[in-house]
Amino acid sequence: MKHLFIIIGIVLLSQSYSVAQEVSEKNWTLIHERFATWCPYCGTWGWDFKNQVLNEFKDDNVIFMALDYSGELTNSVAKEFDANFTGAGQPIFYVDGVNINVSSSNGTTKLIETRSEVDFKKNVLPYACVGIDARLDETSQSVTANAIVKFVQEVEGGDYYFGMYLLEDVNHSQASQQGTPLHKNVLVNNFLPNVFNNHLIYGKVDQGTEFKLSGTVGNVKAAKDKYHVLGVIWTKNNNKFLFHNAFISEVKSTTATSDVNNVNFTAYQAESGKIIVSLDKNFQLNPSSELILSDLSGKVIYQLSGSNLTTGKVQIDTRYTPGLHIVTLKNGSNQTTSSKKIMLF
Repeated sequence: MKHLFIIIGIVLLSQSYSVAQEVSEKNWTLIHERFATWCPYCGTWGWDFKNQVLNEFKDDNVIFMALDYSGELTNSVAKEFDANFTGAGQPIFYVDGVNINVSSSNGTTKLIETRSEVDFKKNVLPYACVGIDARLDETSQSVTANAIVKFVQEVEGGDYYFGMYLLEDVNHSQASQQGTPLHKNVLVNNFLPNVFNNHLIYGKVDQGTEFKLSGTVGNVKAAKDKYHVLGVIWTKNNNKFLFHNAFISEVKSTTATSDVNNVNFTAYQAESGKIIVSLDKNFQLNPSSELILSDLSGKVIYQLSGSNLTTGKVQIDTRYTPGLHIVTLKNGSNQTTSSKKIMLF
């Protein structure tokens, strides 16, 4: 699988940063599978164990990820991710980065052991937690993910890193399986400059400390419900990255339409922070037409009208408070033609 990527990484330390996405202050478990599309065992007992995991933990704070390390669904991110963990052969199943040594004969036992681990972690408060808001812009075929890493406890000392990854549900052939079965949550790319080594902080960390990270992946061609974004907090020991906590987010549309009549534009926030509004070339502008950006209280943040408003792309570069806003397009006589909600970061 080949992808063309646009990657931007930003790390910001803040004691009082406020964004739309909520931080999940819970312990999450990451179960990831090392597989290969050519591997016959990955399509037999490995496939069965994967389905047992997906069914057993569908209502828990458990994330499943599939990592094709050498088959037709592999990529450089998957290979680097795989190199961080021990083990040879396939399939291998890891719980929070630890090989649980599943085989064709002990799947039931390993599932019970994993259930015990998941249940134990439910009552343990992690040091740090994650929140993610991910948006698909169909116009530019890109997913932009904005993450918050929040330390919910004071940490006396440590070395913390963050990774953010794009997962895709892919229908593809698999040895020992017929047709093109669905591979759930295949690792296809990362949003930040490094797969693991995006450093947050070393040493003592105060409770409430937050970090903001964001990135964009381009050439995203499937529907938004095929994608998830995974954020993982890592610690480091002897040049190996160790799992601390994670969060997985669905991917939403960049805009949500609240239509009045016909939708005559699209609106999204670009990587630069500017709001891009693309007007339908068939929409008839006149001197009374207006383009308005407002917050949810109705306060006008930006307004463009008359001869300054043309079909094509309009770039809005103005100050605003992060959160949900409304872009409204009006024609003559103050009649509202269309409005859209847009999340600004």
